[in-house]
Amino acid sequence: MRELGEFLRARRARVEPATVGLPTRQRRRTPGLRREDVAELAGVSTAWYTSLEQGRPVNPSRRVVGALADALRLDEVDRGYLFALAGHRAPDGVHGAGPGADLLQRLVDAVAAPAYCTDALTTVLAHNAAAVEVFGDYGRWPLDRRNLLTLLFDEPTFARRVVDRAEYAARVVRTFRGRSAAYLSDPVAIALVDGLGRRSPSFRRLWEGHDVRRTDTDALEVDLPDGRLTLTLVTMQSVVSPGVRLNVYLPTPPAAATPGDT
Repeated sequence: MRELGEFLRARRARVEPATVGLPTRQRRRTPGLRREDVAELAGVSTAWYTSLEQGRPVNPSRRVVGALADALRLDEVDRGYLFALAGHRAPDGVHGAGPGADLLQRLVDAVAAPAYCTDALTTVLAHNAAAVEVFGDYGRWPLDRRNLLTLLFDEPTFARRVVDRAEYAARVVRTFRGRSAAYLSDPVAIALVDGLGRRSPSFRRLWEGHDVRRTDTDALEVDLPDGRLTLTLVTMQSVVSPGVRLNVYLPTPPAAATPGDT
């Protein structure tokens, strides 16, 4: 919480009272807004806000974090960082909506196979129509729930065409743990894992097993209206920006007939 308090103090010092409709005060000892100004603008008590700036564990809600971001006139980057420091996923308009979003969508749309892009926390940033046919319509869920781990353990209708859905979910957990070491100090990652652990005993057992899995390819069987199909996963790392992965599921060609087969 210390980093959160320091960030709030630094951003508070940058805001001139006139920019938020407050009169300019004479003989100000410090630049920017006062703590009571921010508290009033955000709709919280001065004592509570002071505790937050002092690094005490007051655990602000998403609504309050949004109000603080508004009060401090934070831009998109700072707003997303504030939500992360407070242990919350950024709002739809901030998280995953950067300048690469359109490029990612064009990328998966150009792939003639089920394809989607994810960030380091398995949030689905872009997907194509073929992926919807195999896994389900990601657009049914808001962006803050459009996360492979969340969908697999919170949404029973997601990926129901996968033949062994439970094993697929276990593989996603093990792969995430195998490449998540750099993110386990991230408040958003911690909140994701803790929340799933509370809601899903299955996820908690898998996570507490500490099994890891590193792979750039995989096989997946799915039941489609035309019959069962085996798909081979090809993954490319750091697409457009660090942490973004392109996942493409290529149909596995039938085995070639050998001489003498009938």
